[in-house]
Amino acid sequence: MNKSFKKILPSHKISSKVKRNVLVDVKMVAKTLQIADKYVLKYPKTLTNFFIKNK
Repeated sequence: MNKSFKKILPSHKISSKVKRNVLVDVKMVAKTLQIADKYVLKYPKTLTNFFIKNK
């Protein structure tokens, strides 16, 4: 991964806590997109069958 923080603020120091929080948020968004891709786009009836049971 590139040094994204250096591109944003090249002359400022960013705390490790902020870096960690940003990277955790980015990972969460990536995982959310993977889940959405798998269960909503590739297999759309999975959620429908799980939440709405046919009578």
